[in-house]
Amino acid sequence: MLLSQGIDDYQQLLVLVRDLLPEADQSQAWTWGIAQPGDENNYETNFNFERAKMLRSFTGYPGLRNLSNTCYMNSLFTHLFMNVKFREFMLRATVTESMSSQRLLHETQNVFGYMQESMLKAVDTQGIAESLVTYETTLIDVHIQMDVDEFYNLLFDRWESQMLTRNDKKAFRSFYGGQIVQQIKSKECPHISERLEPFSAIQCDILGKPSLVDSLNAYVEGEVMEGGTFNLAHSSIVILLTIPQITNTLVLRVIPMLMP
Repeated sequence: MLLSQGIDDYQQLLVLVRDLLPEADQSQAWTWGIAQPGDENNYETNFNFERAKMLRSFTGYPGLRNLSNTCYMNSLFTHLFMNVKFREFMLRATVTESMSSQRLLHETQNVFGYMQESMLKAVDTQGIAESLVTYETTLIDVHIQMDVDEFYNLLFDRWESQMLTRNDKKAFRSFYGGQIVQQIKSKECPHISERLEPFSAIQCDILGKPSLVDSLNAYVEGEVMEGGTFNLAHSSIVILLTIPQITNTLVLRVIPMLMP
């Protein structure tokens, strides 16, 4: 009867039971009726241990363990995981050298697989950190916050390098990024030169922009080059026509408004 009257009565009961224990046996778990994380995120094994707290969220998805300052990694992996077609592609990717040249791809499949099938509360990403080599040929430092855009470019570059066939690499590139057309037009003649440039994300400046559409319009506006001789423009229409898959998944890097 006491438990059915709400959480306040439940806490009161826990306090009464805790008072019966020797001081050395009292655990922080009695405060709310759950076991608190100890060293290395292991839960304390007392008889008040609530196993439901070790299960993944009722939303149906587990979280990712923060190794130290790896929130940027967790947020990006969560975003990529929720792209179902991309997730399925990565899980089906061929891996023949799981402990050497394709270790990052193998660890990615492990993380995505556990995120999809495991009932655990959180999935460990230590394998990713131990297999992702930076451009300086060192492992990422989990204790240092990394720019997520820099991490995104590094991660996709390493993933693509571990795809075994040309078709796999092409399919991989079709999910994110694309090509943008850079046009250079002379103000003195109608001649226009064009150059294709690959991109992985579009940088959006939102300073003074009331909406994302305004920010994207500013991104493709013409820009007068030094000397006022040429007009440099990026055409969104050409992008959409030449790279249709860009409309499937487009990554926007938003530059926040900075207060003086």
